[in-house]
Amino acid sequence: MFTTITENPEATKQLGGNLGRSLFPGSIVTLVGELGSGKTTLVQGIGQGLGINNIIKSPSFVIIHEYSGRVPLYHLDLYRLAGTEEISSLGYEEYFYEKNGIVAIEWAEKMKDLLPPEFLKIKLEIVNLSKRKITLESHGLSYNKVIEKLKRLSCFY
Repeated sequence: MFTTITENPEATKQLGGNLGRSLFPGSIVTLVGELGSGKTTLVQGIGQGLGINNIIKSPSFVIIHEYSGRVPLYHLDLYRLAGTEEISSLGYEEYFYEKNGIVAIEWAEKMKDLLPPEFLKIKLEIVNLSKRKITLESHGLSYNKVIEKLKRLSCFY
């Protein structure tokens, strides 16, 4: 587990960029936190770290956005979905088991019973108007390595 505080949205995005450079094809990243906690900002940084030039925005109305970079990014936002039945109808499994891209899931707590055994959980908490407390929790040995690499890239100890 790794916890840090970002001072502003730019720092949250920079942390995401370092995370994007640390992830491997097939990575699944779950993001949990209240509305406005910085989930989409962090995903924007992940996209930058993957070399994605498109503007990454919350896919709340579309539910899934796909972006091309050095590794594809599949950005899911489950905010508007009520439960696992609706989520199951998305065909999310093809993203989980494709193994050539990175999956980032906002509001992932809505699909906790559908997640594979290994993933990286990121919890974002609002400290004040601009500060965020961000906790990364590894579910699987591969994600321990991601966290260690992120620490080195971010100079957070």
